[in-house]
Amino acid sequence: MRQAGAFRWRRLVLLCLTANLALGMSAGPASAAYQASVYDNKTAFTTCAGINTTIPQQLRALAVDGFRYMLYAPSAFEATTFTAATVLSRVANDQGFYVHSHGDHYTTGWGFREDRGSCTQGIVTANQIMSLRTLAPSTAVKSANVVIASTCHLGESASTFPGAFGIEKARSTSDGTNYQGPRFFLGYVGTAWTSDMLTFETWFWKYVKTGHGLGESFGLALRNAPMSGLTVPNWWGTYTYSGVPIPSTPCTRCR
Repeated sequence: MRQAGAFRWRRLVLLCLTANLALGMSAGPASAAYQASVYDNKTAFTTCAGINTTIPQQLRALAVDGFRYMLYAPSAFEATTFTAATVLSRVANDQGFYVHSHGDHYTTGWGFREDRGSCTQGIVTANQIMSLRTLAPSTAVKSANVVIASTCHLGESASTFPGAFGIEKARSTSDGTNYQGPRFFLGYVGTAWTSDMLTFETWFWKYVKTGHGLGESFGLALRNAPMSGLTVPNWWGTYTYSGVPIPSTPCTRCR
């Protein structure tokens, strides 16, 4: 995605969830052992497009609360603290990962825009993430438990983003067939509207926090959340997984 002026930013914001969210904040109980990182990109809305919206912050709050419920220790970043350097300094140890930004297949690969409090955002790619999570001297990728790409495009069948976290693009069923381990990825296909994302993820987390597995929560949200019909959520992983973190294991089939 090429950089542009305010008009192009406005068009991107209206179509995709664009690029920036500021205000670094840490959250989560100190006793929790498993790291989760939550990134929301608000600058593209407020500064670059001049749109007054709190959707990025609402999505961030939902993710932080959801990860806490699942017993992670989440830290959240936006604006000047949501930088590519911050993401790459933490991602090797993330068991939970959430990003709300502009996602696409760039010339450098599948990835998303940092915020950085600027209208010129760098890109974090799946290849960069995978290189930090690959267990040398083998080529196995250390698996994360729960990854949510609240962006355009990264949930598509061609996306390499799930594999960067050791999550294969496959699903188990409600009866346990094709079990994928304690892994779950949620993303979106094509262009996603921010208002739909907020609606869908509000309902998704509501079901997660009432004792439903992540795959079941996805299905219930898809059936019941009043979306526009223009946004297509997608998932891979284990249908019955609760999301509770466990030690990561290599994924040998994700490349």
